Amino acid sequence: MTEPKDGESFFRKVARFVANPTTEWAEINSRQDDPEGDLAKAELRAMVDRKRRNDFVRKRELDMLRRIRREGLSPEQLAALGSATSQLDEGERGSELNSKIDLGVKAKIDEIEQQMVGDAFAPTQLQRQHPPGFFETSTRPVHFSTTLNAEAPSAALDNLASAAEVERLRTAPPHAAATMGASMAPLSDAKPSVLPPALPPLDMALDLPLNFDVVPTPRASAAPELVHDPELDEAVIAFANADYDSCERSLIELTRPGGLRNLHGDTWLVLFDHYRATGQAAKFEALALDYVHLFGLSAPQWFSMPKLVAEAARQVRAPVGKAGSASWAAPAVLSADAVALLQTRCQNLPMPWVLDWAPLRQLDIEACGKLRQLFRLWAGQQIDMSWLSGDHFLQLLKELAPISMREVDPQLWMLRLEALRLVNRPDQFDEVAIDYCVTYEISPPSWEHTLCRVRVSGAGLSTHGPATTLQTELSSTAFMESQVTEQAPLPTRVQLELSGQLSGDISETLRLMTADLGESAAINVICPKLIRLDFMAAGDLLNWVLSRRSENRSVTFSETHRLVAYFFAAMGINEHATIKIRQV
Repeated sequence: MTEPKDGESFFRKVARFVANPTTEWAEINSRQDDPEGDLAKAELRAMVDRKRRNDFVRKRELDMLRRIRREGLSPEQLAALGSATSQLDEGERGSELNSKIDLGVKAKIDEIEQQMVGDAFAPTQLQRQHPPGFFETSTRPVHFSTTLNAEAPSAALDNLASAAEVERLRTAPPHAAATMGASMAPLSDAKPSVLPPALPPLDMALDLPLNFDVVPTPRASAAPELVHDPELDEAVIAFANADYDSCERSLIELTRPGGLRNLHGDTWLVLFDHYRATGQAAKFEALALDYVHLFGLSAPQWFSMPKLVAEAARQVRAPVGKAGSASWAAPAVLSADAVALLQTRCQNLPMPWVLDWAPLRQLDIEACGKLRQLFRLWAGQQIDMSWLSGDHFLQLLKELAPISMREVDPQLWMLRLEALRLVNRPDQFDEVAIDYCVTYEISPPSWEHTLCRVRVSGAGLSTHGPATTLQTELSSTAFMESQVTEQAPLPTRVQLELSGQLSGDISETLRLMTADLGESAAINVICPKLIRLDFMAAGDLLNWVLSRRSENRSVTFSETHRLVAYFFAAMGINEHATIKIRQV
């Protein structure tokens, strides 16, 4: 049999560790070899813990005695506090009656401070010697039992209190109604607090589901509904009749100092719109200074509506003419040479260019890059095109670039995105961009508006760019259809535009607007450049709105300036359509 190794066996150490689980493994042998040292350590640790506990209790007594000296408490409050604090000398309790300073209490405080800070404390009075075992006394709360010596009453208590009061204080008081914790204020005589009635009981609140709408959040204020303002009728009618001087005088009379609407900010904004519509910059600036001085708010920004209309007229493009024969027909396999031929042929032909995509079945990768560059070039130019079988071309690009197929060349995806941007389909562009990001895990290109105007024809889809724009000497109207998606061939909302000055018979303008409505259920007519319309034009517009309402369509006039908006209200158009005032 092999002899055991030097030292104790492993199992004996394990047994010793089980017997002393709080001892570190490295100290197992030392603990066994030196039991007296372990006992000394345990006694030292107990002494340190006892010293910390006594210091905490004395600090709490010191805080309580200081509060008694400062505030003065009634005997009932002292009885309540006695259940949570350590023993107080009976004579010291009686010395605090009626907030009088007792010398015995002060001596008690000095003694406690001396014990806590040691020799560095300079007592104000001669300190008494504590009996042996004073610091080892129990800290368990006892109702006003004496801490040091309960046999001899305090001399100060006999001098300050009557015999009956001394007898009462020497008698152990009954237990307090409530046991208070350390550092808690005495019980108050006030009535208990009650939860607000709007709050549910605690047991019910714990069972309620989690809800983040308990505290109401401020909602964005909706635009106020336009109503007819009779006090502005004189100015509004004068403006509709092109009597700008009378309109200005009427508004100035209302907003001048002492006028009926001197402090009515909306009336001031009507005058601002009058100066914008008539292009009077100097009067606008002078009015802005008075507005800032009176209301303390920033004045509206200046712009000239006649200038905006003139600039828009210079940028108006001619209507798209009828497409003749195809300008270019795609081959079955699109190559780089075919793309170069497409660019050359279109440069020498009048607009609109007609591109036939029906024969196309495959695209070369080099041709994809060339065609994408050509589409980007066309997107920044005012070009009119018509794509025959354009839906077939877009569907072919979709099939050639399936989602999650990383082996497909990214040029096909980029060409598809550029084609969707060229035909002005932002919704489909966003969907394809997300698929591109999922497939290649890189950021797709962002959407950009295009100046090119493309009509896509096919078996199921027809996407229109900006529609026909009509301009006459006195009236100007432009309108644009919204785009369609593959899932919804017919748009549900259409956007039209009215601009310039509308006077006399505007039936032709309204006829062109009606022709571009399609099956849209919501019609938004934007009017940021609509300067004025007279009574005859407003009557025709009211009849047009009523006809659209009879077709179960909603009509909204947005971005109108205030003189036009209040004229709509005076004519009753606001009763059948929504009028939104431009907030600038």
